[in-house]
Amino acid sequence: MAGYQSARGGVLETMDEFVKRRQREVANFGREAEAAAHKAYGDAIRTGRDLVVRTQSEVNRLGSELLSPQPSRSSAGVQKRPSSTAIRPASPSRQASQLAPKSVVQQGVDQTLAAARGAQDAFTLGLGDRAYAGGRALIDTAQGADLGHAWRSRWATEQARDQYDAKNYRMARTVGEIAGTGLGFVALGPVDAALAGGVRISQAAPMIAREAAVLGGVGAGGGVVSQAVTDLQNRRLGSVGDYVGSAVGGTAAALASARGRPGQAGAIGGATTSILQNTLNGRPVDWRGASQAALAGGYVAAPFGYAGRSYSNSLPIAAKGELGETLGRVRTLANGEKPLPGGRYVKVNGGPRRTVLDQETASGLMSEQKFGPKARLSRNQMAAYHEYGDDYRVDHFLPRDVGVAAAYPFGQMGYHDVLAEDPYR
Repeated sequence: MAGYQSARGGVLETMDEFVKRRQREVANFGREAEAAAHKAYGDAIRTGRDLVVRTQSEVNRLGSELLSPQPSRSSAGVQKRPSSTAIRPASPSRQASQLAPKSVVQQGVDQTLAAARGAQDAFTLGLGDRAYAGGRALIDTAQGADLGHAWRSRWATEQARDQYDAKNYRMARTVGEIAGTGLGFVALGPVDAALAGGVRISQAAPMIAREAAVLGGVGAGGGVVSQAVTDLQNRRLGSVGDYVGSAVGGTAAALASARGRPGQAGAIGGATTSILQNTLNGRPVDWRGASQAALAGGYVAAPFGYAGRSYSNSLPIAAKGELGETLGRVRTLANGEKPLPGGRYVKVNGGPRRTVLDQETASGLMSEQKFGPKARLSRNQMAAYHEYGDDYRVDHFLPRDVGVAAAYPFGQMGYHDVLAEDPYR
C-alpha cells in the first residue's frame, strides 16, 4: 500500500507517523546515550582511567557504543575494533600512547585547573559544584532528560572530578583550597567591619567579669543545643567529646560576639569546635575541616547579623528607647541584680535640676539606657553620672549588639552542619 509502513505488531501506519515514531526513538536513545556517557566519564575519573571526551559528538558516540549490543564471537566472523573513546582493553600500541608523558604546558594547565577547582570548593564550601551540577541537570532536563537522573549523573561527575584531583594533583588542589579559604576570610573582613560600626559613649559601663561569665555560659548552652539539633537531624548520637567541644566552641563564639563582629564570632566558634572535637575524640586535628567549619560559621552568621543590625537601626526613636531599656534589664539580671521600674526623679547638684531614671535595682543602683550610634547623655544625666559615680550606671547599646545576638544561633547551625559531614563521625 503506497504511503503506508508496517509498524510494530503488524499495524499499518502512515509514513508521517512512521517518521515521527522514529524521531522519538532516536531522541530517547540520544538521552540515554548521553546519560550513559556521563556515568562512564564519572567512573573513569573516579578510578583514574584515561577517558577523554572533549565534545558533545564524542559524548554521543561514547554513549551509543556503551548502549549498543556487542557482537558475539559465534555470530560474527570478525569482531568490531574497539572505539577510541570506549572503556575497553586497549592494544599495546594504544596503552603505550596513553602512558606517554604529557607536555609541560598540558601538565601546567591540568595543575592550574585542579588548583582553581580546589579554591572554588573551599571558597563556596562545595556549593559551587552543586550549583554547576544543578545548572547542567536543568539543561539536560530541558532536552528531555529526567531531572532526578540528570542531577545524580552530573553530581557524581563533579564528585569524581574532585576525587581525581585529590589523587593525581594533590599538591595543586591543596594550594587551591588554602587560597580559597584565605579568600573567604578576606571577604568576611569588610563585611564584619561594616557590621561592627558604631562607637559607645565614653560614659558607658564596660562589661564586668560576671557578665562575661554569664555570656560564656549562655554560649556553652547554645553550643550544646546546636549539637543536639544536628544529631537529631542526622539521626545519630554524638560522643561526650562532641558535646564538650560544642560547648567550648559556643562559649568562644559568644565571647567573641562582644566585639560586634558576627562573622568573626561564627568563624571562631566553628574552628574551636572542630579542633576540640577531634582532639577529645582521639582523632588528629583536621585543619582543613576546621577552616571549612570556620568559613561556614562566618558565612551563615554574617547575613543574619546584617539583618538584626539593619532592623534595630531602622526603628523609630521611641522604639529604640524601649529596646535599650529591655536590653538594660537583661544586663542588670546578668549582673545578679533585680531590675525595678524606673520613672523616679532624682535631683542633681542639690536641685532644682533633676533627671528621671530609666531603671533602678533592688540594691539601689540607678541606671540610664541609651540605644543607637547617635545617643548621648543630656546635661542633667551627665550631671547625675558625675555626682552619683558607681551608683549611676550608663548602658549604651548599638545596632551591632542586636546583630550579633541574632546571628549567633545561625552561625552555630552553619558550622555544625559542616562538621556533621566529617566521615570520621
